[in-house]
Amino acid sequence: MMYTFSAAFAAVIILTAGNPIDDAEGSGTGFTRQRSAFTAKFTKSLDASYYRNRRIIFNSVLNNVGDDYNPQDGRFTTSVAGTYVFTVTLMSKYSSESSAFGCLHKNDNEQICVWSNGNSAHEMSSNTITLNLEEGDVVDVVLKAGRNYGIHNYGEAGYCTFTGFLLYPKEDVLERLINQIKVLV
Repeated sequence: MMYTFSAAFAAVIILTAGNPIDDAEGSGTGFTRQRSAFTAKFTKSLDASYYRNRRIIFNSVLNNVGDDYNPQDGRFTTSVAGTYVFTVTLMSKYSSESSAFGCLHKNDNEQICVWSNGNSAHEMSSNTITLNLEEGDVVDVVLKAGRNYGIHNYGEAGYCTFTGFLLYPKEDVLERLINQIKVLV
């Protein structure tokens, strides 16, 4: 029994001292990198549809660790289950008749909203949320339907942004390693 425990403990030391995380080719340890982070900006102006919400496609990607954000459709699709932090920033048009009104959705369910009133000036507003996500969950931002809603941007300035990152994974790598060792012992 003592030899089994010692062998398992030695395996933990070897795996921990080495790198228990697969590289791009994979080292065969069964562990993968649990990283996900992105920031994308919107480089156009957008007016709302009168009858239905419009997904905002933040088309210019500044960072996309894990490639979970898709700049073609504006959706973040979770590849690693865990707790995430998201921030949305929107800028209103320069008009007393237009407001920026956008909401962050998780699997098509509204979570938080951002409101900026363009009373004869551009105004910016942000909102931040933490979400528990499972693999495959989708997070996106929509411009709410309405006659007087719209967002503004000037060139590549990035006044309208969508950011998200993994705060911590649902399953910790060390916890998974310990569970595998328990099976061996």
